[in-house]
Amino acid sequence: MFLTVSSFALLGQSDTLKVMQYNLLNYGNYTSYCPQSVNNVADKDVYIKTILSAYYPDVLTVCEMGRNVSLPNEFLKNNLNVNGTNYWMTKGGSNTTNSSLTNCIFYNSTKLTLVAHKVAQSHTRDVDVYDFKLKNDDSGKIVFTCVVAHLKAGSGSSNEGTRKIMAENVMRYLEQNYRERNVLIMGDFNIYKASEDAYKTFTNQNTYPNSYFIDPLYPYGVGNWNSNYMFEDYHTQSTHKDDNGCHSTGGMDDRFDFILMSENVYGGRDHIRYINGSYFALGQDGRHFNKSINYPENYAVSQEVADALYNNSDHLPVIMELVVNYNSSDVNELNNNVLNFDIFPNPSSDKINVRFYQDNVGKSNILLFNTLGQAVYSEDIFVNDGVNEYVLPVENLPKGLYFLRITNVDGLTGTIKVIKE
Repeated sequence: MFLTVSSFALLGQSDTLKVMQYNLLNYGNYTSYCPQSVNNVADKDVYIKTILSAYYPDVLTVCEMGRNVSLPNEFLKNNLNVNGTNYWMTKGGSNTTNSSLTNCIFYNSTKLTLVAHKVAQSHTRDVDVYDFKLKNDDSGKIVFTCVVAHLKAGSGSSNEGTRKIMAENVMRYLEQNYRERNVLIMGDFNIYKASEDAYKTFTNQNTYPNSYFIDPLYPYGVGNWNSNYMFEDYHTQSTHKDDNGCHSTGGMDDRFDFILMSENVYGGRDHIRYINGSYFALGQDGRHFNKSINYPENYAVSQEVADALYNNSDHLPVIMELVVNYNSSDVNELNNNVLNFDIFPNPSSDKINVRFYQDNVGKSNILLFNTLGQAVYSEDIFVNDGVNEYVLPVENLPKGLYFLRITNVDGLTGTIKVIKE
């Protein structure tokens, strides 16, 4: 279980942004192995509306939209601007490579204004960059960027090499043009393990110090995801155990779908912060390793939604929530009075991993106390600017309820419940 301190309090004028990334599986693209008879758009629209009833985002990025330029607007009309809703807008991918499959973005125009669409790289497939401004930002200075990538599919060194090239092209582009910005990179990365070069490229702080990405599931959800039951809580592909001629098969056994965030977003440096614990794969209940997502019973979503996830695509959507604070003075106040940190696992029998972010180098205090207020563990540690990690030993403590408090160099504090098994 993963617990979090919810610390980016909503002071002043604030809002949330709900983000979803979804591989639609050949939406409007019919092939010999995936014909219209088993993957027609009319049926997919019914499934998609059902899925959106379980989680309705403000930003929806998609992969595997067919290259017909009319498809994004048809998707908009049939799935988002329905039942009196009329505020959704869209921008298709650039497709300079003339791929049969493209990226696309849909967004809530009451919250966001699209100001630019660019291409980060065009090796194999385009990687699209969408820049937004916030509608309620009177200053007009808050910029939010979504980078949408569908990396080369397939195992083996050749496909891994192509993914590496695509990732390196993207990161060079971002390091040059999007230094220390509010950026998400999302998509179907087709990455089998965290040791693969493409994943290491996206998360390489040394090579790309101003634009590297943080995985919301790091470190507990990061590793060799392929056919590994230890990551059954985080797999996003495949929703099908058996073959229907279109979907990948074998059941849930890969983590191909991602939303990664820049350090700015993780630390809330510029008005926008990731809400810890809000990232997960919709419909993933950790009970369907090597099984179809809708059988046996899915505990994360209703049977209707599980069936829709099964029928629409061989991928699960991944979702994330962000909090936006429009008032600069409120952002400063937040950054000086509360501390945002994660702990895992919780409950724990031997050790607890602590991860937190701070702006300055200096000394922080780790304090664990019991329900009587008595300190059972205290240590001052030296921390760096950025993301910091610490392992708290609890194996010698009696079982029960405790409280963990962190105080950093700037006086930020945060407290969370800890259960010792």
